[in-house]
Amino acid sequence: MSSGKEKKLMSLFDLTFMAMGGIIGAGIFSSVGSGIGVTGRSITLALIVGMVFQMSQQVRYVFTSSMFKVSGGMYSQDALVLNPYLTGVAGVMLIINALNWAVYGISIASYLGDLFPVLKNAPKLTAAAALAVFFVIGYIGVSAFTKVLNIFGVLKFVALGLFIFYGFSKVQHGGFEGEPYFYGGPADFFTAVALMSFACGGATKIMNVQALAANPKKDIPKAWLMAQLAVVVIYALLGYVASGVAPYDQVANQSLGTIGGLFMPVAVTGFFVVGGALMSISTSLLSSIPGTPLTVMGMADDGWLPKIFKNRLFVFVLLYIINMIPIFLGFSLSELISMLLVPSAIITAIKNYRGMKLPELYPTEWENSPIKCSVGLFKALMAISIVTSLITSAFSMRNLTTAQAIGTVAMTIVTFVYPKVRMKSGAVKIVSTTDMDKEEAVEAK
Repeated sequence: MSSGKEKKLMSLFDLTFMAMGGIIGAGIFSSVGSGIGVTGRSITLALIVGMVFQMSQQVRYVFTSSMFKVSGGMYSQDALVLNPYLTGVAGVMLIINALNWAVYGISIASYLGDLFPVLKNAPKLTAAAALAVFFVIGYIGVSAFTKVLNIFGVLKFVALGLFIFYGFSKVQHGGFEGEPYFYGGPADFFTAVALMSFACGGATKIMNVQALAANPKKDIPKAWLMAQLAVVVIYALLGYVASGVAPYDQVANQSLGTIGGLFMPVAVTGFFVVGGALMSISTSLLSSIPGTPLTVMGMADDGWLPKIFKNRLFVFVLLYIINMIPIFLGFSLSELISMLLVPSAIITAIKNYRGMKLPELYPTEWENSPIKCSVGLFKALMAISIVTSLITSAFSMRNLTTAQAIGTVAMTIVTFVYPKVRMKSGAVKIVSTTDMDKEEAVEAK
């Protein structure tokens, strides 16, 4: 029996593809053009810096994943270093971040409408149906979503490779007249970095599937690093091509599909839109949906949510229903990005400040971790992560409209108030931080 289950667990290859799929999603296709509009040809550097920022903010999860195997994913890893109240705050924010699935559904509906014009008459229903398919795949289990994820991932990388292949030789290396690097100045460059950070995030989604991985303490850190290094090279090449194949006014604020149409054959552009954009959105969903319910169930174990949230099917259905709200209200991707980045970055800074004590809190696990690092270097990495989080938050606020700012404030209030109310009810008791490997060892005895 155990060997049968073992075959269904995720391998290093599966985790690496999942991490890459989590990073390369709808964000890169929709935000690179916006980034070019803000900073011009410096978008390549903005993508690299954005990736470095994201890696610095995620590094604590890499260490905790190497030290513990916990059932609640990133939520449980946060609980290892936060006090109960901040653990609840971090958990609520993780759930709120799942709302971007709705916009991915809308994006899929848009592309399907281009392929099948009859679907353009019902974009919201198409988005709801498309999202339902991915929820079903995620619910079925590891063997289902990893196979689909890997197939979609291959198609996506082929499409991105074609974009780079056709465009690389057409880049004007000296630039176009009147279009210097750092178009808009240093402040706009860092605004572009903040915007690109959305497209550079997503690798941490593999932290939520520790319970589904064959050897999570060793494989998750390896998969995270390999995925980040591979994607930063792909992104640098994409930015270099997208910003250099045509004058600024032709590429600024355009999607990669539109930019690709400037230099790729029609048939290749069509494949790029489907195999690149559509598959990227799909892999983003497949990298998120299976793990997030585990986070919600971990919160229910600790009492932040009613006991019914321990039921996996209930959680899947509820998350699907919640994502129907933005779909039928007509939210856009840019609105959700701006609203989610500000509180997320602030909370990340708080979490990583508290995370500096990780080696002191768990000296045995720190010593036994496969990642060898001095305490001084670890704390330096945490300090860098705090700075990059605050920079991301500050420059993200420059993009907020008044309505979005009000929405962000309301969402932030809920994030900080709900855990306090739940704690006063006496229902909260943190238990999801128990190392599953230790539990299994005890059961084996």
